[in-house]
Amino acid sequence: MAAGLVAVLGLFLLVDAAVRGSWIVVLDAVGPIAVLVWVLWVLTYRPCIRIDDTAVTVVNPLRRTVVPWHAVADVTLRWQIVIETVAGRRLQCWGGPSLPRPKPARRGERAVLRQPDEMVVLLDRWAERREVAADSDVVRGWDRPAVVVGAVALALLVVSLLSLWLGA
Repeated sequence: MAAGLVAVLGLFLLVDAAVRGSWIVVLDAVGPIAVLVWVLWVLTYRPCIRIDDTAVTVVNPLRRTVVPWHAVADVTLRWQIVIETVAGRRLQCWGGPSLPRPKPARRGERAVLRQPDEMVVLLDRWAERREVAADSDVVRGWDRPAVVVGAVALALLVVSLLSLWLGA
């Protein structure tokens, strides 16, 4: 929500400066606004967990990991979902649900901690598919869309800095 608000506000200010004919202001501001929106996008909106019949795909800031179901050793929920692989690596999932608040208990009863629906879906799919034999391994790599958008944002920042430096 905050990232979207910052993006809309930044775009509004850039369009306002362009409509008023202040192209120097647009050149000076487009880079920092692009980098700020990119950072917010990468940290808050981009991280996610995708599941299908063959693997669970974890997209964290700037990294993408595909873990086949047969390579998953354990799935736990701490502050976020943690996937442990058969090889012993632990993968924290930024885009998953976090621990919910415990349901209030009556006097003398223990508080009940409910599993988030996303965690239930993930555990069910893992239980269904973990016995299926496959020859694929865990694949880790850069999150290409995030890296490309970041490179464009950094290029705009360089243009803005050069505009400031040459205009001064």
